[in-house]
Amino acid sequence: MINLTFLCVAARNNARRLFLKMLDKRFWQNIIYVVILFVVCVTIWQISTYPEHISNVGVYSLYTSNTSTYSYPIHTLPFDDYHQLINLHNFTFTILNLPCNETTPLLLILVHSDPKNVETRNTLRQTWGRNTPLIKVLFVTGLVRRPALKQLLELENEEYGDLIQGSFYDAYRNMTYKHVMVFKYAIYHCPQAKYILKTDDDVFVNIPLMMNFLNVDLSPYGGSRMLFCTLKRKAMVLRSWRSKWRVSFKEYPAKTYPPYCLGWAILYSPDVVFELYREAQKADYFWIDDVHITGTLAGRIHVNHVDIDNLVLSYREMNNILHQPLAFNHSFLYGAANVKNKEIRALWDYVKSHHTHYSVLRDIP
Repeated sequence: MINLTFLCVAARNNARRLFLKMLDKRFWQNIIYVVILFVVCVTIWQISTYPEHISNVGVYSLYTSNTSTYSYPIHTLPFDDYHQLINLHNFTFTILNLPCNETTPLLLILVHSDPKNVETRNTLRQTWGRNTPLIKVLFVTGLVRRPALKQLLELENEEYGDLIQGSFYDAYRNMTYKHVMVFKYAIYHCPQAKYILKTDDDVFVNIPLMMNFLNVDLSPYGGSRMLFCTLKRKAMVLRSWRSKWRVSFKEYPAKTYPPYCLGWAILYSPDVVFELYREAQKADYFWIDDVHITGTLAGRIHVNHVDIDNLVLSYREMNNILHQPLAFNHSFLYGAANVKNKEIRALWDYVKSHHTHYSVLRDIP
């Protein structure tokens, strides 16, 4: 009788242990199922709430990653970086304006300008170069030797508050200082800007189409790894004493330059600005800024140029706009290079009355 009772109790305990094991297995399986279901639901929700204008970019996603929170890693630069400009160790901004304070501009435009070109700067201020909450435009110059011109610049800055001047003389062979100063200004004084456009003052920018390009074609959240420009390939290094572009073998020993941007209009994303700036600060000085910055240094950071030559007006097309505007129907992002003030005004009048929501990406190879 005792043995039978013992066997019954043992059988009951074995059955209970087996049941608990089965229950324990089902419990963990259920937990796994719940976790998987949760992940699937979150993924579906994220896809359904993702901005439509970003997801539609498709093949151009390379240029539309979300860098709205991009922060220049200034802490990685030398402690005295602010007062260094390549090989100048006592650099300072002798004229400095800060329109980006407490704003988040979509586009920062820094215009290389000859100090003497007061009339040209006024033309831009009255046409495409107007400051708005989303666009900040500044004119970049160097020091001048004539006291009268220095005084004129100071008066101009008092009136408009849109000049930036660096502590080096404004000279042809100092253009690389000017270009890198553009980067320095963007990094230290307008880090909120999602795009940086470096131009010359004899350039026309189709601002309505540019804003459509940045807001719709790309993304209001900001792009990355962007270097958009008119690309020059296989350019020969000029050695003739007759050329103002003459470069000695000591300055540049190779026969040809790497692919580089023609510097009159270059659109950067902030990450590329910072990487090029960091390279420029430690590289030897080379006075042809287009070649040095967007050719040699761009190669070092492995950024690809995007050629926007299809979006630049030819001189023939510009003449058609000026003389037969009703017959012209081609969209463009920039006017032809080296445009005159009256041509800038005429192009601006045309753009104001012919703005269309055109996708710039169609004309980018």
